[in-house]
Amino acid sequence: MTNTINWTSIVRDLLKDRTQIELQEITGVHQGVISDLKSGKPKPHLTYINGAALIKAHQELCQEQTEEA
Repeated sequence: MTNTINWTSIVRDLLKDRTQIELQEITGVHQGVISDLKSGKPKPHLTYINGAALIKAHQELCQEQTEEA
């Protein structure tokens, strides 16, 4: 069984309180890639570094939300 990552959901969560450019500055992931992921376009060649940066930012966001609750 393979687990797939829902990049669209992750990116949309990260963009709730920031712009694509701000997310680019935080993660180093190009704005165009962020835009494609947000709109659900498949990115079969998303680099490990970009994926890891998005996951790290999402984990930090989830941690902040947990602490606020």
